[in-house]
Amino acid sequence: MKRRAFIKTLAASGIALNMPFVTASAHASSSGGKYLVVVNAKGGWDPTSLCDPKGMNEAYGELSSVLSGSTNSVAINSSKRFGEIVWSDVPDNGDLTADDLIRVDAQFENFFSTHGNRLTVVNGIDTGTNNHEVGARHVWSGKSDAGHPSLAAFYAAAVAPTLPMSFISHGGYDVTASVVARTRPSNASFISEIATPNKTYSNRDILMDSGGEDIYGLVQQAQNARLERQLSSDPLYRRRRQLSQLFGVRSDDSDLSGLIVHLEDVQNNVSMSDNLYEGRAEYLKEQAQLVAAAFKANLAVSANLNLTGFDTHDNHDARAYPAMGDILEGVHYLMLALDYLGIREQTTVVIGSDFGRTPYYNVNNGKDHWPVTSMMVLQGNGTVTGGRVFGASTPDFHSQAVNGISGTPDAGGLILNPGHVNQELRRILGVSGHALAEVFPLPDSNFNIFV
Repeated sequence: MKRRAFIKTLAASGIALNMPFVTASAHASSSGGKYLVVVNAKGGWDPTSLCDPKGMNEAYGELSSVLSGSTNSVAINSSKRFGEIVWSDVPDNGDLTADDLIRVDAQFENFFSTHGNRLTVVNGIDTGTNNHEVGARHVWSGKSDAGHPSLAAFYAAAVAPTLPMSFISHGGYDVTASVVARTRPSNASFISEIATPNKTYSNRDILMDSGGEDIYGLVQQAQNARLERQLSSDPLYRRRRQLSQLFGVRSDDSDLSGLIVHLEDVQNNVSMSDNLYEGRAEYLKEQAQLVAAAFKANLAVSANLNLTGFDTHDNHDARAYPAMGDILEGVHYLMLALDYLGIREQTTVVIGSDFGRTPYYNVNNGKDHWPVTSMMVLQGNGTVTGGRVFGASTPDFHSQAVNGISGTPDAGGLILNPGHVNQELRRILGVSGHALAEVFPLPDSNFNIFV
């Protein structure tokens, strides 16, 4: 039974009135063709080693004898700038190898000079916590309380909840609060397996044609008839919605084979090493390939990408700077893949972490947990920020109250928190007025973070 005939059957029985059928082709009208990627630096990154440098400030001599109590082990370099954005120089203090030093400096330079004109850096965000779980939840949902969906889950639920892979997550905070299904791929190869479930392997003849009879077609008919019986008898709306989504995945409109085509296209034409560093951030780049292909195939609208290695309680410089370089390299590759597929302009990319690191080094040359953090947002749709910075932290790395329009320090303003940033992200994504916003409200920010 084809999907069209199935819907007619449901309409005749009155069941279709309760079912949110949304096909891949319907996605373009429901979401406006916009996509969202969240990139999580798992473990709590150090913004002062990336987009909010403080340099050799000697501000914490009483707390740390290491590096005279300075926040960073390298001075602020005035040449590391794009528009209002200032990024950290890379310390040449012996902690990084010569190769690391050259590579990370190039990764920073490449990212900010290439993408700075579309980039907004949000500094001085107060997460209000040093706890990993609470911090990740606050940053990626806008609320520190448990049970709120992540930004990516909220967006997928608002614009295309019944797409087969509407929300893809590779880790990080990905709570859905049951508003959308979550797809957690272990690797890209699983796509080909579920896209061709009737594929035969060597001597394993699975559902092959027997005497001219289409056995696989009979199996599909039996499966659809079973779904029809379940849909007609189940009294619970949520169960009917889930069954509807299952049928959508199995239908002709859910073309997972199209995803395979786009994935292979990206893999063959957007090299992991051209103009980048071969062997770096490969797992993040593989995540990017799958997500970009799923967007292009109209099977997904949002995704989490995830990279670990930022919880630097010891040997901070040797560990944090390469991790920062790799996450920027992974995001740069994502931009190349999206651009190749022609969907760069429709995609918003948000980069962040659980919280920040202490503005001084501990006795192990590491940095511990600190509630102040930054987020970075790359916009599409032709947006030109000129390298915008919104929000501020003090020279010794505490959050500052800022003006709601300019984002510059203002004693009469407010201190930014993740709820403000998430509310503004909902706004630019076009979902701040969705009915789900009443169920999962965020504070009115009155901040003009994004242009």
